[in-house]
Amino acid sequence: MPEPESAGKTKPHRSRIGATLKALVRTRVMAGVLVVLPIYVTIFLIKLVFGVMRDSSQWVVLALLETEWVQEHVWKTKLPQDKPLDEFLAEYPMLDWGIAIFSVLLTILILYAIGVLTANIFGRRVVDMFERFVARVPMVKTVYRSSKQILATLAGGQTQNFQRVALVPFPHEKMRCVGFVTSTFNDSHTGEELATVFIPTTPNPTTGYLQILKRKDLVELDWSVEEAVQTIMSGGILRPDFLTIVPQAKQGELPEEVQAKTPQLPNDPSQDP
Repeated sequence: MPEPESAGKTKPHRSRIGATLKALVRTRVMAGVLVVLPIYVTIFLIKLVFGVMRDSSQWVVLALLETEWVQEHVWKTKLPQDKPLDEFLAEYPMLDWGIAIFSVLLTILILYAIGVLTANIFGRRVVDMFERFVARVPMVKTVYRSSKQILATLAGGQTQNFQRVALVPFPHEKMRCVGFVTSTFNDSHTGEELATVFIPTTPNPTTGYLQILKRKDLVELDWSVEEAVQTIMSGGILRPDFLTIVPQAKQGELPEEVQAKTPQLPNDPSQDP
């Protein structure tokens, strides 16, 4: 009879060991994913940007290579006529990479030339003529104007507006979401100061909601845009140490009992001797 009792004690012990091993494997795999995934995403984005810039002008480079004048005076080599150019380049990977890099540099040069051209009166008139043509095409004009306004805002003098991060009462007045204050203005009727706030979604901050709120209802934070995006994409796992829902409050202005419970930033003046 003692044997069944011993077997009954061994089975739970083995199950605990199995659960521990499963948890350990799951933890280690997730740790590996957290290391590899950002590297993969970075490589993917670099390849995407490189491919777009390469394909924008590579067709021009390949077309020039197929001309006899370029082959005789620039290339100094007669390309074989019995096979397409793509198959010929596939036999020489280094040459294919050289053409790709040259195409990217050519794209950058073309963009620079366009920027120089649009800086003068003649180029500005050409762009205005193109925009008037686009404005007559349904749907296309909406997409073109919207994308142009967004890019102009991000690249122009209004960039500082996107560097204000705030907590917004959304979707309920007792809840707070991280948002970006895009502009401030006065109410046309009451004159009260309002703000347009973009509220991104998690984990994809490129989509979201646009809300118009009273500025006094916002809790403006001292976070940078990078810190806010990092908080949103991580689901709140990664966030700055200082966070409060008290409007217009800074870390040094909080009550002493609250400051005692709030982690201090490394560069906080109160830590200086």
